[in-house]
This record gives sequence, C-alpha cells and structure tokens, in this order.
Amino acid sequence: MKTKPRCLLVSATAVAALFALSVKADETATNSAAAPPTVTNSTATAASEMPVVTNQITLKFVSVDSAETNGEDGKGPNAVDGNPNTFWHTQWQDASPEHPHEIIIELVPPSTIKGFTYLPRQDGNENGTIKDYEFYVSDDGKDFGQPVKKGTFESGSDKKTVTFDPVKCRFIKLKALSEVNGEAWTSAAEIGVIPND
Repeated sequence: MKTKPRCLLVSATAVAALFALSVKADETATNSAAAPPTVTNSTATAASEMPVVTNQITLKFVSVDSAETNGEDGKGPNAVDGNPNTFWHTQWQDASPEHPHEIIIELVPPSTIKGFTYLPRQDGNENGTIKDYEFYVSDDGKDFGQPVKKGTFESGSDKKTVTFDPVKCRFIKLKALSEVNGEAWTSAAEIGVIPND
C-alpha cells in the first residue's frame, strides 16, 4: 500500500517537471524567433558545448602565430572568452617574434557579417595594441584570399569598430601589421564580429 502513493507522487512530480520544461521550451522558441542575431564568445571544442539557439554566432578560437604563456597568461583563446580583463599577447619572454601576427577564429555557425570589433587590452598598458591591420574571411580556414578590409587603428583602449560589405564566411583572420609604439608585439582583449541584420 505504501508503494502506490509513492509511485503516484513521483508520477505527479514528473508530470509537473515535464510541463514546466515544455512551457520553458515554448517561451525560448518564441523569444528566439523574435530576437536579432547575437554574438557569443566561446573556446568550446565539444559539440555538446555549442549553443542550441541557431540565431547566435559563437566565436571559437582556432590558432595564433605566437602567444606568451610563460611570462603571463597571454594565450589565444583569451581574445574570444568574453572577458575584457584577459587578453591574447604574442610572445615577449625569451623572444619577440616580429610582425605580422595573426589570429584565426571560427564562426559557429557560418554567418554573414558586415564588420568586426577589436578591443585592446584594458589594463592601462598599450603593449601589443594593433596599429595597422588586415582582416580576412574564409570558408575553409585555409584559403583567406585578399583582405576584405585594411586600415589603421587609432591609439587608445576604446573598442574599435570596422565595417565592410556583408560577406558570408566560416572563419575570420585578423592580421596585425604593426603596433602603436613600433614594438614587435600584438595583443587583443576581445575580437568580435558584426552580424548582418
């Protein structure tokens, strides 16, 4: 006799939980359909860690030509971790490779973008802040062709926004050709993309 009420209680709880999940899924689907595309940053590598919502662009770190991981935490994924207090910095301890420096990022899913953003490091230090740059796009992450944009950033730690004609791609590459103080380094707190609305 004691097992029947316990089974009914579990069943009632399970039904309530399923109803709550169903309502939450309906709300998410409704909100997702109306929401404009957004950009999230991620270093996730497993498919299960990718966002389920299809109108978001996840930025996934692929590679850099150089990173300082001994003297500081300057690894490449810091440029797409969503945290402006961390940054990618090219090697400076024991060696300082010369320009150009580059970072390659994958867009998940492949998306049409009309620009990118560059946030220099936010710790009050200009070391590595990009001056002259080239920006590339690719479908396969290997053939980047000609840059879709070339330019010069002004010094300062404010976010830089660059626009260009909309282009669909799966990969982007930011190539730093020089640094604001003429040094050999490159750094980036955050790199983002501007979705084409």
